[in-house]
Amino acid sequence: MKWNGVEFEAVIATPGCGKSYLCDKYPERFVDVDEVRLRLKYFVPGNITRQELESTKGERPFPRRMHTAECFKAIVPILEKEREEGKILISAPHAEIFDYFQEKKIKACFVYPKADMKEEIRRRHVERGNTQKFVDENYDMFEAFFESNSKDERVVCKYEFGKDEYLEEILRKFGLDF
Repeated sequence: MKWNGVEFEAVIATPGCGKSYLCDKYPERFVDVDEVRLRLKYFVPGNITRQELESTKGERPFPRRMHTAECFKAIVPILEKEREEGKILISAPHAEIFDYFQEKKIKACFVYPKADMKEEIRRRHVERGNTQKFVDENYDMFEAFFESNSKDERVVCKYEFGKDEYLEEILRKFGLDF
């Protein structure tokens, strides 16, 4: 993939841009790192739907299987295997994922909403069934997240998406065929 002349092999993207949708639609092409992480960290029923998972963000009702540090150690071999199979890693901006990408020298593009997208992102979170707690926390922190995202230096490039833009179309702009 390439954006503004910069090549990269993974995507870090904020909530509400279509990561889960894309990974569900093309499971042979993409790995939803957040879902892998979630299923390692908690005992998540195997038959739970994406809608049910979305409705637990901010208030996970599942028993914890392991702590974040343990989870990160457990996820690395899984991600390595997926990469060896040619899949593209897509993750939310978790600190340990940034660290993993830097340690493995995986070039990533950071995809996040433009500064004027606060209401649009809130709408997307509500429409996909996120908890009110998740919606409110992300809404309240939107400006701080934008400021942090726009200044982040741990990626090789960045893309600010606008209204009606979702990750599937954005990756097509990056030259990816599905």
